[in-house]
Amino acid sequence: MSSARPHVPTANTCGNCDKHLRVVHHGTPRCPRCLPDEATELKTCACHLVRYCNAQCQKNDWEAHRVACRTARANVERSSLLGVEARHISFVEWCKHSREQFNFPAVWALGAGTETDRTATHLFIIYIDVNEEISTIGEPRFKRRIKTAKCASDAEVRQEFAARYSSQWKVLDAMPLCARIFLVDDGLPYGLELVEQIAEQLSITEMRSQVFPSMKCDWLALLEDSVAAGNPIPPGEYIYRPNSTRTVDGLRHAHTERWKASYAHHLAFAASSALDVPQHPNRIVTHCLLLHIDVEEKRPGVFGKTTVRTAKMASLTELRPLFHCDVYGQGSADMEAILFSQPNVLRTLIIDDSLPYGRNIQVVGMDMSKVSDPRTLYPYFSDWFAGLKRIVEK
Repeated sequence: MSSARPHVPTANTCGNCDKHLRVVHHGTPRCPRCLPDEATELKTCACHLVRYCNAQCQKNDWEAHRVACRTARANVERSSLLGVEARHISFVEWCKHSREQFNFPAVWALGAGTETDRTATHLFIIYIDVNEEISTIGEPRFKRRIKTAKCASDAEVRQEFAARYSSQWKVLDAMPLCARIFLVDDGLPYGLELVEQIAEQLSITEMRSQVFPSMKCDWLALLEDSVAAGNPIPPGEYIYRPNSTRTVDGLRHAHTERWKASYAHHLAFAASSALDVPQHPNRIVTHCLLLHIDVEEKRPGVFGKTTVRTAKMASLTELRPLFHCDVYGQGSADMEAILFSQPNVLRTLIIDDSLPYGRNIQVVGMDMSKVSDPRTLYPYFSDWFAGLKRIVEK
């Protein structure tokens, strides 16, 4: 007999001591973990979460299991008052109206639009936790959060769910440019806990491959926060460089914000000189100054000198496709407003190419309607780029 521990289904295993029913061996010789021959079934706890060999085994586990047990029983009692039908109807409606919250995390988790695209072979499964309440007027209320989420192959989904349903149930076929999303509220009875969706993903798939090439994403946190907020959250802060982390990228972005604030007036002076505002006042409406910077990383989260690599005058028409101002979320709407909807503002755009889109662009603006004489902004007119570099890089 092999000394390796056999795989034991949870339903036939004690929740406390890991012993199991002999039935798992399907007639083969028993192993040291088998319960005695006279034990024909395990004792199920009142919460139905775990099963035990005997009463003493259950008593030994009570301190560890007590909170989960009482919570589960309270949920069962509350569900009996609310009724599963109300929870199921609410679940279906919530899935229908919340689908935009699932799309971006699903696309990223499945690698849609990349070399590791798994949309043809895998599904995105989201497991939902629900807090059930009864309002003061007796109406049921359900507050949902993400328990967990994962990618699973067609075969894995069939293995997990098909046994619960009739022989006619099957995994939905893959479709081009679509991510298959399953949402599961496993607090509902079999047959009611699964909602299946097909989410068309053409535009987001293109954004995944074109706007965020090679970047990483904390897609589970993005999904959790979007569901908690009740709206899809712009993904910029959840995306980070391959050899970095969300925290480090956030610190680098904050470092550039402080640098920008320290030299805001000098950046405005440089923009005025670059655009030659007194001679060409209309350029405030049509152009801006574009600075590409480099940031010295001494170690993760610690940054040193910021240098201006290149600077040039750029038209707003050039910037629209370059910075994807129409792709996704409130962050893009804010950038659209700053770039194209403020005709009296002299703009300088600071670009850190190493950060992913959403954190890589910062804007310095000066309201020219409050400047009586643009010539006062000309300390660098003869050689504004050299003057700017000399001041900000000292």
